[in-house]
Amino acid sequence: MSSQRDIYRQISLLSLAGLGFFGIAFFTPDPGQHPGAFFSIATQTTWKHVLEWPAAWCSLKIILSSIGLFLVIESAGTILSLRKRKSLALSVFFLQTLPCLGFLFGSFYLMKSLL
Repeated sequence: MSSQRDIYRQISLLSLAGLGFFGIAFFTPDPGQHPGAFFSIATQTTWKHVLEWPAAWCSLKIILSSIGLFLVIESAGTILSLRKRKSLALSVFFLQTLPCLGFLFGSFYLMKSLL
């Protein structure tokens, strides 16, 4: 019984970490004039300018939100697999491709804004 309690403790820690990354990504101030527009600021960066710090910060916010989404999906899928909902857990785990793509997208724009 204690091993199941440890698993649920780890799931709750993953969920809290994911929500923490979401909080950092969405509640820290944006460098742009429009709040919540960090996605568009990151995509407007060009290869012509070196060290575009506002775009780099927005790219980092995309990466943090992707990590947060990954952790929340991971914890939800683990709960479903513990409750013997294998097909639903598999479909939830398949959703982890979206934050992985967001992580790659944010990393690309981070490199683009810094180089």
